Amino acid sequence: MDDAQLAAIAAEAYGAAPSWCAGDVHALAVNRADFPIIAVRGTTADPADWLRDLSALPERDPDLGWCHRGFLDGARALSGAIMASGADLRGAILVGHSMGGAIALLLAGMLIARNVPVRAVVAFGAPRCGSWKLRRVLRRIPLRLYRNGDDPVPDVPFLPGFYVHPCALIAVGEPALDPIADHAIASYRRTLTSSEEKTP
Repeated sequence: MDDAQLAAIAAEAYGAAPSWCAGDVHALAVNRADFPIIAVRGTTADPADWLRDLSALPERDPDLGWCHRGFLDGARALSGAIMASGADLRGAILVGHSMGGAIALLLAGMLIARNVPVRAVVAFGAPRCGSWKLRRVLRRIPLRLYRNGDDPVPDVPFLPGFYVHPCALIAVGEPALDPIADHAIASYRRTLTSSEEKTP
């Protein structure tokens, strides 16, 4: 499964009925190619989502180190909902756009800390969500973090010494006249689909 298809599943999480809900945090489970894909929904018009985005003060997690408080709370809540359902996430790919990508990264770290093997995390336009310890935890699995054009969201939050991406960003696409347009999941889908079509 290529990353354009994973971007399509991340987009689907915005409109499809969620498999799990934990307050404003929603995730969709789909099975493709005999392994689960968990897509965490990104920021919507729900004020609770915006409050979560803005809750950017660091909070220390014993397994993941210093993390963005709002995203960490969301990942913990989602993890609890998934565990309570009895779902088996061994070998899962976690995906997400925007806030959903940040929560997917933290959820992957939590699963790894519980010795649940994760296949990969693929995030589109995700903000920074953790620090150096999270980077060390996530280095055990493949990560692909995309930045489309001049998407500004991967540059936030800016808190020197605390927030870093767990791997280098993969730059794709040409900047649009409006950087916010570069952040839309539809723009990521178009860019990655075009890239896949051009690959021999």
